Amino acid sequence: MATISNEKDTRRKGNNNGDRLPARLLAVGEVAHFLGVHTSTVRRWEKKGLLKSYAIGLRRSLRFKQEDVLSFLNKSRKNTIGAT
Repeated sequence: MATISNEKDTRRKGNNNGDRLPARLLAVGEVAHFLGVHTSTVRRWEKKGLLKSYAIGLRRSLRFKQEDVLSFLNKSRKNTIGAT
């Protein structure tokens, strides 16, 4: 039994990102709701390359990583603050 718990402890202590599940991907509507904009705005920002997206499935549905959305939001806030 001691070896099993030691293996688990070793995996938890390691900084290997392969041990963790990736963050959930967000749909266009979820991103729009979070940012307080229309879905068309999210799609326009994605087409301009301002917001990184991933096309998944046979229908190539757009999805966004949470960290990419937060990064976009932080950059937008910095640009807004710097412009005033």
